[in-house]
Amino acid sequence: MNLRISLTIASFYMLLVGIGHIFAPIAMSAGIIPDNASTELVSFIRHYSALFLSLAVLNWFARNAEPSVALTAVVYANLVAFIVAGILDIFTVLSNGNLAGLMPITLNFLIAILIFWTSRKNT
Repeated sequence: MNLRISLTIASFYMLLVGIGHIFAPIAMSAGIIPDNASTELVSFIRHYSALFLSLAVLNWFARNAEPSVALTAVVYANLVAFIVAGILDIFTVLSNGNLAGLMPITLNFLIAILIFWTSRKNT
């Protein structure tokens, strides 16, 4: 496996998460946001879709890049995003006991490991 495939996987994952936050923000919260959440809170959650979709676009266009400082920056941005998200998901699961958060934890750390592993010889 190479970095191109890793960035493609990350791009599709972020695309799905971004679309999910637009159309089903409460469901995407993995049980954190109650079903009767205010429209203001739901609207606020939807704003995060911009970040997810921007990372999807970044990864999509960087997937064919030659080794460079810019590609290294893309790799670091992904590592920060996926590792921090995984850590925050751990805190969320530990604080509320909702095991639905285990799926995002797993996916975030798997993608971070995948990008790290495949970037070692490509950046």
